[in-house]
Amino acid sequence: MQKTDWLRFIVISSLVATLIFILDVLFHGTFAKDMYLGYPSRPEAEMRALFPFLFLTYIGQLVTFCYMFLRIYPHRGLGKAAWWGLWGGLFVVYPNMQFFVSVRDTSWTVLWMQVIEAIVLCMVAVVVFELLYRPRPQRA
Repeated sequence: MQKTDWLRFIVISSLVATLIFILDVLFHGTFAKDMYLGYPSRPEAEMRALFPFLFLTYIGQLVTFCYMFLRIYPHRGLGKAAWWGLWGGLFVVYPNMQFFVSVRDTSWTVLWMQVIEAIVLCMVAVVVFELLYRPRPQRA
């Protein structure tokens, strides 16, 4: 198992999590702006006030996701990163599926959009992480 360069790991995985947070906010602010019409939610001003907390959840979740990738796939690679993003991303979105069951008037379309979005974002996160975190060549 490769040794983890902790400073590099924390910096790169935090940057990746920040990128994914920004992409997700942009996606929901532009292409999917009306995705949650009729969905139970907080007023917009209250949600904006909670964005720092939301950002911290992205940092915690995606840094952990990248760490799990390092441990599950010690010999890594882009193919394994994409694969981990795909099936690991599915597990990340399982709570949304449980929430879907309990929330009235939530559509199957919204649920599948959330599943696809989570998988794509996790795939992008781990592939970018793998590209940036690749081991440095050993000095002779």
